[in-house]
Amino acid sequence: MPDNELTLSSEMRKNLLCSVDDAFLVVGEIVRAALYQRLERSYQINRKDIPERLEDFHSALQELLGTACPVLERLIAKNLYNGLGSDFKQVDGWTLADYSKHAQTFLSHSDGGTRNG
Repeated sequence: MPDNELTLSSEMRKNLLCSVDDAFLVVGEIVRAALYQRLERSYQINRKDIPERLEDFHSALQELLGTACPVLERLIAKNLYNGLGSDFKQVDGWTLADYSKHAQTFLSHSDGGTRNG
């Protein structure tokens, strides 16, 4: 579904980063810090760049987490939709980039929600 380049609003970027933070926190603060460090060192993906590099982020998570990648991406997407005030619905085969593109469309057609964080 998504194009290689996804342009996100500043509100969407903020919500997406909060959603990633929250999802990574499920495994604990130390592991979250280690994941961000590994993304930066091994894949040159800084936390702040994740919204613009969703495909790279997805590929890195696949390498790091294997079959757990879709589970974490769905958790991030669920957090994202909740933060935007929308109901999350799982779609087989979608990645975080797909969910983000869909959520951006939702945000563009509504007042959207804003998460603090």
